[in-house]
Amino acid sequence: MEPFLVHIRCDTDGYTHAVTEEEFAAGRHDGRFRAVCGHVVLAAPMIEAPGRFDPVCRDVLREEAAPSVPRQEQRRLRRWSRR
Repeated sequence: MEPFLVHIRCDTDGYTHAVTEEEFAAGRHDGRFRAVCGHVVLAAPMIEAPGRFDPVCRDVLREEAAPSVPRQEQRRLRRWSRR
């Protein structure tokens, strides 16, 4: 099951970060949330337009969504793709 994510714009860096449901619940009283990339997000006012999506959050989410291929299979696939 995929985690539920909340996208929150950070007031300090201007990026929109992905925050898990658990982190959102933990930080909702003080407005500070830990994003999936590890950045502590200070929530911007909700009237602010969303900023660019954080590239580090995007990379983390892509890694989690990628199917895991055993290391041996990766080497085998790489060897065949060179020919």
